Amino acid sequence: MITEASIVFLGMAVMTMIAFNLSNSLRGAINRGETVRNVAKLFCSGFCILVASLFLITHLDLSYGAPKTLIFFFHFFIITFQMAMIWFPPPK
Repeated sequence: MITEASIVFLGMAVMTMIAFNLSNSLRGAINRGETVRNVAKLFCSGFCILVASLFLITHLDLSYGAPKTLIFFFHFFIITFQMAMIWFPPPK
């Protein structure tokens, strides 16, 4: 049965994909040597952290039988990966 919480969970998964797309776009611009302003990095970071936090809350409400430690590790990995994409310097 589809519940309201499941629909919110699906929405958060889609928003996480959008956050990864934004991070990847910034990473591509950085790798091409284009000027990427810190304001853009800050707004993208804020969006990614907000989406990950809301997704974490939704995920903890549903949990689907997964241990809470695993859920926290999963979301920590998402945030860490997105922040690395946004803030790491271009490769040499």
